[in-house]
Amino acid sequence: MKIHLAVVLTFISCSYLSGQYYRTFEIPEDQINTWIPKISLEYQGIYHFGESESESSLRLFFEGKMIVGQISQGYWEDSTGFWKLKYTNLTNVKIDKQGNFSSDQYSGRFVHFSENSHKGLRIDNPWTEWIPKGKYEIGYRTATVTRDFPGKYPELSYRHLSKEELTGLSKKTLQRMRNEIYARYGYRFKSGSKMEKYFSKQDWYFAQHDDVSSFLSPIELDNIALIQKVESLK
Repeated sequence: MKIHLAVVLTFISCSYLSGQYYRTFEIPEDQINTWIPKISLEYQGIYHFGESESESSLRLFFEGKMIVGQISQGYWEDSTGFWKLKYTNLTNVKIDKQGNFSSDQYSGRFVHFSENSHKGLRIDNPWTEWIPKGKYEIGYRTATVTRDFPGKYPELSYRHLSKEELTGLSKKTLQRMRNEIYARYGYRFKSGSKMEKYFSKQDWYFAQHDDVSSFLSPIELDNIALIQKVESLK
């Protein structure tokens, strides 16, 4: 079986994994082994796939009994010629004790590769367009998820907040918290509005989309609803 590997290794100059190769060296099938950690939480992380214009990443993390999987991919917008990011939330994500990964959209298994020095996730039906049908791709695990959300309130995107945490906050703070979730996805606020002026000063913010509602994860949707509820009491 041919294996498609495509990941970014930030600590190796010109690192490249494509097809059956690691920096032009073919990776034998016997160097791909199932990765089963001591605890499932070790699977959490950012998994990088591809390179250059075909690069994408999968955020994978646990929140209570929920497993959140979110894919980010870049694309050229035909109407503007701009490079933009889009996000896809996986549904019914599951990980079993044998290291198998599944969701309604994609499935695979967690693996060690390249003499077990690297940890990753093999996707059997990759979203990367150039991967031939029937082949698979491995994403390399890098950063922790909590460091992947910019802004003052990153926890809004990776854990459920409680009403008690929000009750003592001002309405102004609550509005900024709620809108930071949208801003992280590049939501374009109304020109001249308070939110547009506020977020345009944040070095991580880049306006890209008029509608980001389909990008929001279940955790973010829950937190937005809770913040709105608390706001209504102010």
